[in-house]
Amino acid sequence: MRVLPRSEKSLLLAVIGMTLVVFALGAAVLVIKLRPGGEPRTAVERDITEFQNAVRANPNDDWAQTGLGLAMLNAKKPADAQRAFEAAVEVNPKNWVASFQLGLLLSASDPVRADSLLATGAKYAPETNKAAPYIALGDLRLQQGDAESAKAAYRRAIADVPFLYDSHLGLAKALEELGENKDALEQYREAARYNPSSEEIRQAIARLTGGGGT
Repeated sequence: MRVLPRSEKSLLLAVIGMTLVVFALGAAVLVIKLRPGGEPRTAVERDITEFQNAVRANPNDDWAQTGLGLAMLNAKKPADAQRAFEAAVEVNPKNWVASFQLGLLLSASDPVRADSLLATGAKYAPETNKAAPYIALGDLRLQQGDAESAKAAYRRAIADVPFLYDSHLGLAKALEELGENKDALEQYREAARYNPSSEEIRQAIARLTGGGGT
């Protein structure tokens, strides 16, 4: 399994979220006709237009707002995406996808609010979907210097989906920062099961084993 750099993680999670939104909206969005004014030229433009029409038809449809936000992310328009996700969580504070994505967008500029949003996303996400917001929450808390809380978030991610590389790697880093090197080594080795070619893991294992690497 190839390891995505952290810079690509939010895009991957957005794609996962878009799939869930499509299922949630079902056939309702598919029957919306495009308004006059020219056919969209690309798939991304078509997605934006469909969700904009859905929002116009019902501004209080939080899933339509969420779909619009994800389409805007796909179009690399984070400011527009943020506005759509803000509208979604205002309508429905329990909308886990919107809370999750908004938390990702605000993680650099407003880490306190981002923490709350990611925790909300994890709380209301269905089983086997909680891992992604918990990983993001762990990453944020680790970046903020709270390794203990990060450890708890990564453990919850692993409990939800045990085979994700990022959750084991994040937990290993948090444990190492806390000085729990034996457990950290175990988690680095677990992460290596899912990405055996990772140079970062190889160096971490060597560091914790005094260069032995096993």
